[in-house]
Amino acid sequence: MNKEEFKRFLEELYLLQDLDLLIDQIIDPAYLQTFGFKVSEEKVEALKQKREEVAEKLRKVNPRWLQTYERLRKKYKRGIARVVDGICTNCFVHLPASMNPYEVDTLPTCPSCGIILIWMD
Repeated sequence: MNKEEFKRFLEELYLLQDLDLLIDQIIDPAYLQTFGFKVSEEKVEALKQKREEVAEKLRKVNPRWLQTYERLRKKYKRGIARVVDGICTNCFVHLPASMNPYEVDTLPTCPSCGIILIWMD
Protein backbone atom coordinates (compact mmCIF):
# COMPACT_ATOMS: atom_id res chain seq x y z
CA MET A 1 0.00 0.00 0.00
CA ASN A 2 1.43 3.38 -0.95
CA LYS A 3 0.91 6.70 0.81
CA GLU A 4 -2.06 7.76 -1.35
CA GLU A 5 -3.84 4.42 -0.89
CA PHE A 6 -3.23 4.66 2.85
CA LYS A 7 -4.70 8.18 2.98
CA ARG A 8 -7.71 6.91 1.04
CA PHE A 9 -8.14 4.03 3.50
CA LEU A 10 -8.19 6.49 6.43
CA GLU A 11 -10.66 8.75 4.60
CA GLU A 12 -12.98 5.81 3.99
CA LEU A 13 -12.65 4.78 7.62
CA TYR A 14 -13.70 8.31 8.55
CA LEU A 15 -16.69 7.94 6.17
CA LEU A 16 -17.59 4.68 7.93
CA GLN A 17 -17.60 6.53 11.23
CA ASP A 18 -19.89 9.22 9.79
CA LEU A 19 -22.32 6.51 8.69
CA ASP A 20 -22.13 4.83 12.11
CA LEU A 21 -22.82 8.09 13.94
CA LEU A 22 -25.71 8.97 11.62
CA ILE A 23 -27.33 5.55 12.00
CA ASP A 24 -26.93 5.66 15.80
CA GLN A 25 -28.49 9.11 15.91
CA ILE A 26 -31.53 8.46 13.73
CA ILE A 27 -32.48 5.18 15.43
CA ASP A 28 -32.26 6.78 18.89
CA PRO A 29 -35.78 7.41 20.24
CA ALA A 30 -34.58 10.71 21.72
CA TYR A 31 -33.90 11.92 18.17
CA LEU A 32 -37.59 11.61 17.32
CA GLN A 33 -38.58 13.43 20.51
CA THR A 34 -36.02 16.19 20.02
CA PHE A 35 -36.50 16.87 16.33
CA GLY A 36 -40.05 15.63 15.81
CA PHE A 37 -39.62 13.59 12.68
CA LYS A 38 -38.94 9.96 12.01
CA VAL A 39 -36.65 8.56 9.36
CA SER A 40 -38.28 5.76 7.41
CA GLU A 41 -37.11 2.18 7.92
CA GLU A 42 -36.22 1.98 4.23
CA LYS A 43 -33.79 4.89 4.57
CA VAL A 44 -32.28 3.44 7.74
CA GLU A 45 -31.80 0.11 5.97
CA ALA A 46 -30.23 1.86 2.97
CA LEU A 47 -27.75 3.57 5.32
CA LYS A 48 -26.98 0.27 7.02
CA GLN A 49 -26.41 -1.36 3.63
CA LYS A 50 -24.05 1.42 2.59
CA ARG A 51 -22.23 1.04 5.91
CA GLU A 52 -21.73 -2.67 5.24
CA GLU A 53 -20.43 -1.96 1.73
CA VAL A 54 -17.84 0.49 3.07
CA ALA A 55 -16.89 -1.88 5.90
CA GLU A 56 -16.46 -4.79 3.48
CA LYS A 57 -14.22 -2.69 1.24
CA LEU A 58 -12.08 -1.74 4.24
CA ARG A 59 -12.04 -5.34 5.49
CA LYS A 60 -10.53 -6.45 2.18
CA VAL A 61 -7.73 -3.91 2.54
CA ASN A 62 -6.84 -4.69 6.17
CA PRO A 63 -9.20 -6.63 8.44
CA ARG A 64 -7.11 -5.99 11.58
CA TRP A 65 -7.34 -2.23 11.14
CA LEU A 66 -11.11 -2.46 10.73
CA GLN A 67 -11.28 -4.55 13.92
CA THR A 68 -9.26 -1.87 15.70
CA TYR A 69 -11.77 0.74 14.54
CA GLU A 70 -14.72 -1.38 15.72
CA ARG A 71 -13.12 -1.95 19.15
CA LEU A 72 -12.40 1.77 19.60
CA ARG A 73 -15.92 2.65 18.45
CA LYS A 74 -17.36 0.52 21.23
CA LYS A 75 -15.14 2.25 23.77
CA TYR A 76 -15.46 5.89 22.63
CA LYS A 77 -18.58 5.81 20.38
CA ARG A 78 -16.11 6.72 17.63
CA GLY A 79 -13.07 4.95 16.28
CA ILE A 80 -11.21 7.67 14.45
CA ALA A 81 -10.55 11.30 15.29
CA ARG A 82 -9.21 14.25 13.34
CA VAL A 83 -5.98 15.97 14.23
CA VAL A 84 -6.40 19.74 14.34
CA ASP A 85 -3.35 21.93 14.94
CA GLY A 86 -1.45 18.93 16.30
CA ILE A 87 -4.19 18.05 18.82
CA CYS A 88 -6.16 14.80 19.02
CA THR A 89 -9.83 15.80 18.87
CA ASN A 90 -10.82 12.79 20.98
CA CYS A 91 -8.76 13.49 24.11
CA PHE A 92 -7.38 16.97 23.29
CA VAL A 93 -3.76 16.03 23.92
CA HIS A 94 -0.99 17.72 21.94
CA LEU A 95 0.62 15.11 19.75
CA PRO A 96 4.39 14.78 19.43
CA ALA A 97 5.70 16.86 16.53
CA SER A 98 7.67 13.83 15.37
CA MET A 99 4.52 11.80 14.58
CA ASN A 100 4.44 10.76 10.94
CA PRO A 101 0.78 10.94 9.88
CA TYR A 102 1.08 8.58 6.94
CA GLU A 103 3.57 5.90 7.87
CA VAL A 104 1.98 3.28 5.65
CA ASP A 105 2.84 0.20 7.72
CA THR A 106 1.34 1.52 10.94
CA LEU A 107 -2.14 2.71 11.77
CA PRO A 108 -1.68 6.18 13.32
CA THR A 109 -3.05 6.23 16.86
CA CYS A 110 -3.02 8.77 19.64
CA PRO A 111 -0.33 7.98 22.21
CA SER A 112 -2.70 9.15 24.95
CA CYS A 113 -6.13 7.62 24.19
CA GLY A 114 -5.25 5.13 21.43
CA ILE A 115 -7.86 6.31 18.93
CA ILE A 116 -7.02 6.15 15.22
CA LEU A 117 -5.91 9.54 13.91
CA ILE A 118 -6.49 11.24 10.60
CA TRP A 119 -4.90 14.43 9.37
CA MET A 120 -7.23 16.16 6.93
CA ASP A 121 -6.06 18.91 4.62
